Amino acid sequence: MGQEPIIKLSGINKSFPGVKALSDISVEFYPGEVHALLGENGAGKSTLIKIIAGVYQADTGSLEVHGKKVNFKNPREGIASGISVIHQELSVIPDLTVAENIFLGREPRLNSGLLDRKKMNTEAQGILDSIGVNIKAKSVIRDLNNADKQMVEIARAVSQDSSVVIMDEPTSSLSQHEVDALFTVIDKLKKNNVCIIYISHRLKEITTICDRITVLRDGTLIKTAPLSEVSEDDMITLMVGRQMTQFYYRADSESVKDEVVLKVENLTREGVFENVSFELHKGEILGVAGLIGAGRTEVMRAVFGADEYNSGRVTVFGKEVHFRSPREAIHAGLGLIPEDRRGQGLLLAKSVKMNTSLASIYENSNHGIINEKWETDVAKEYIKLLHTKTPSEMALVQNLSGGNQQKVVIAKWLVAKSKILIMDEPTRGIDVNAKAEIYLLMKEFVENGGSIIMVSSEMPEVLGVSNRIMVMGEGRVSGFLDNRDIGEKDIMKLASIHAG
Repeated sequence: MGQEPIIKLSGINKSFPGVKALSDISVEFYPGEVHALLGENGAGKSTLIKIIAGVYQADTGSLEVHGKKVNFKNPREGIASGISVIHQELSVIPDLTVAENIFLGREPRLNSGLLDRKKMNTEAQGILDSIGVNIKAKSVIRDLNNADKQMVEIARAVSQDSSVVIMDEPTSSLSQHEVDALFTVIDKLKKNNVCIIYISHRLKEITTICDRITVLRDGTLIKTAPLSEVSEDDMITLMVGRQMTQFYYRADSESVKDEVVLKVENLTREGVFENVSFELHKGEILGVAGLIGAGRTEVMRAVFGADEYNSGRVTVFGKEVHFRSPREAIHAGLGLIPEDRRGQGLLLAKSVKMNTSLASIYENSNHGIINEKWETDVAKEYIKLLHTKTPSEMALVQNLSGGNQQKVVIAKWLVAKSKILIMDEPTRGIDVNAKAEIYLLMKEFVENGGSIIMVSSEMPEVLGVSNRIMVMGEGRVSGFLDNRDIGEKDIMKLASIHAG
């Protein structure tokens, strides 16, 4: 490459009880480049970056940083060597200010030992301005959207003079507009000779921003190559180990019936969304697109009875309803797969069995006593039906990959006999193979008479899966698109109507 690598891994091996996580991994990362780390969930990406960052130590093999062999005992040693990690699960502290988060654990102090708040705020604002983001250092994190929180994490990395920034799914909660802003920041970091290790399941991003790729599969290194030498199809084949004949699955338009199963009229929650009206037909997948902050999630939570609304009407299967709680919505045949599946969709410390039966356990109990046989049988049935990769129905959900966790959430609603599924960002942080499986499950669900509302920030997904698309902006419906002969530009045009 004509220059020395910042990071060099040689013959890295790492095992956990019963699992060989990494086998003989050798790869180099260079300054001033964005290097994508690709692979399905469970391929070893997280383990590799944790070894680079000092969270884990390799069993055998060597790690060199700036040409010097190191063996970090903890992440603090990694940070001291210029390595920062921006995790998929944001690690900012909500009740502190932006400046306090940027300098957390490294706060500037006066001679008296007291916090030098003025210096901290000034320096933090300087860093934010230097990476071109419009955030005030004195703002409280809680008041920011996810995109700005992500930028604060990047500002923290910049403040540490990091020579290596590892980004794990940095755009999973960002809209296209915010992704573009992030890419501008990444470009600035590149120009400052920072090495960026970039993990994402969104292949379009990889082709836009990255210089080189490394593909892992089942803990082994499959290929490292310049981006110019591999196509998106090549990447998918390298990741899954076979040619994927189909990725998106869209239900046939013949499955969409005239029958309206859900009708929303002029739904309003003051300051959040207003006069939202739409219809969902039997057998239809209605995609809901829009920029972050458009109010998509908030509308769906209100329809499901999770949040209140001020005015408007909701009709389900021809009957006007006003759900006071999700329980009432569930009884009416609705299910919600939330945007934050780990925080709101699952009991992570409980078993696959318990999570699968959660929404229908009461109806299948005998005078309040859980029907253990039914619970076990139904969990096993849906593990088989959805091809969920789990050691058994007793495995803890927190130990499954993102794609398999999502299958457990879907199983919960199938067991509850939901007729209408609201799916909010259903494939966020899920690898390509699991995505294709979930699209197929969605197709089968609607072709068997169910109906789906799919909220998604991934436009290729909205275009690939939906029969019809509703676009929102600034809490209002901007318009509807029949998913024929339209592209991303058509969606963006509508999404931007109310923006700014």
